[in-house]
Amino acid sequence: MKNQYDLLNGSSVDFDEYEEIELTASEKKRMKKRLKHDIKPTRKKARPLIAAAVLLLAVTPVMMQNETVWASAVRISQQIGQQIELLMNKPEGSLSSYKKMINETATDQGIQVKVNELMLDDGQVLLGLTISADEFRRTALGLNRDESIRPGELRVKIGNMSFFDSASSIRKEPIKNKDGSWNYLYALKLTQADTNEDGKIDVEGYNVLDHIDPNKNYQISAQFTSLEFEKNPAQTKSGNYRDSYGEIKGNWTVHTSVNGSKIIADTKVYPLNKEIPINEKGIKGVLSIKEVRVSPVSIKLHYTFTSSTGSIRGGTDVGVDIKDQNGRNLSESGSGGGTDKVLEMDGEYRNDKDVIMLRFIPYVSDHEKDWSKDLTSDAFNLKVNNK
Repeated sequence: MKNQYDLLNGSSVDFDEYEEIELTASEKKRMKKRLKHDIKPTRKKARPLIAAAVLLLAVTPVMMQNETVWASAVRISQQIGQQIELLMNKPEGSLSSYKKMINETATDQGIQVKVNELMLDDGQVLLGLTISADEFRRTALGLNRDESIRPGELRVKIGNMSFFDSASSIRKEPIKNKDGSWNYLYALKLTQADTNEDGKIDVEGYNVLDHIDPNKNYQISAQFTSLEFEKNPAQTKSGNYRDSYGEIKGNWTVHTSVNGSKIIADTKVYPLNKEIPINEKGIKGVLSIKEVRVSPVSIKLHYTFTSSTGSIRGGTDVGVDIKDQNGRNLSESGSGGGTDKVLEMDGEYRNDKDVIMLRFIPYVSDHEKDWSKDLTSDAFNLKVNNK
């Protein structure tokens, strides 16, 4: 396949035509959040040099970049309580036993955030949302008639555990509701936790289902501390980023309770304990795959690559794709970090409704040389008890 960047060869840009803009720290943070919400990694993920850089690209399986899922399905506004199923390509009602209908609205500054449903999954929480604002508030914000107000920062508390500053993903229904509101599916990773209530993250790589008592109901709160919007261009002072986007600080919090017994019982952990030697075009080391976790919604794989030849060269990548029994690639995204010699990754994969077998295919790639190779001789299969 032709490198997409080769298409830019021979083109030129006159930078004198553009204004140089220095973004403030808050603007840079907001831009990162928008990227984190919207960017989906390519199939061969670039090797992360630091965890923070990868977190920007880390998305949950919610980020299925397939508009046909929404276009072909009955509109979510007509299927209240089915947002998660529709986006996850699951049969209607198939996740009902795992999620909870909330239908609770939080209002601040004339803006309503309604949480329609909530689902606790392995390593993430999913929220079906509707956000609306009255005409007075929209005009005051300088919003276009068709522009939406979108979710911003989310903090989730389950019992005494708080989760924030984690990767998130947002999916918006492409057609607004008749009353001007918009529907969203919001996913927040529950992999960074404050377990001692001091307001600081003290645990990373957290598996929330491993720390929940299946016989206990937990109080859960979902607090949006900010919302975001794109201003009406006619009301902005210039075309600068700082004038085009706005952030609304506030408090939109809903409370409910969750019981993790069903999702815990139906999330299967399959030990793999694979050690695969890698020796391809100067990329040498060992790929270690410990286990795969399969929930009714998602598939998660943790793996490590340890170089045996010193520092891992920039642009090179070692990872694992997963396909189902029909050869469909289930790979979605990944997050991780490591050192110059050790790469640690958490892969995210779709769990479609009819998956009964997983085929793990290691790969190596060099993005600088536009080269990649699937190591099919090291591929292996796993039968799964999927629901």
